[in-house]
Amino acid sequence: MFGLFETEDFKHPTLGVFRWVRGCWRGEMALPNGSVVPLIIGGTRKGPDHAALRHAENFGPDLKSVEAQLMHELFEHYEPYAEAARQGEIEASGFPQVHNGSEALGMAEVEAVVVVELDRALATEVCYRVPWDEEHTLGARFRGRNWVELCGSTLVP
Repeated sequence: MFGLFETEDFKHPTLGVFRWVRGCWRGEMALPNGSVVPLIIGGTRKGPDHAALRHAENFGPDLKSVEAQLMHELFEHYEPYAEAARQGEIEASGFPQVHNGSEALGMAEVEAVVVVELDRALATEVCYRVPWDEEHTLGARFRGRNWVELCGSTLVP
């Protein structure tokens, strides 16, 4: 009986298989470092948004083009936490030492890549977990090769 209401998987020639789960199309993406993370694409039950798929196809070059801004923003996000550790406001024991944006990016772990509408335009959001902010998932947002922002608290859909 329930098979009548199931949505067929979507097969993309380069991005692989996507399944309709909780209102989004979910697949996997291999990152430049070789790790595999969830790839979440907007769309309807009929299929993923084709423009969102193009964003996902261009993920590697687009991410590379905003990498300098991403490193800057991650380090800027780190600095108040480091200052709080120096002032004794948060536990300093085991607090990570980060000296620049490259090190900050090296410590950031990707939780998921999401391509959805943001402020009425498609954006790619890379969801990061960082060791200096255990309470939040950060969202590095960009549109194509244009940086948008580092959101200090995002949710993986």
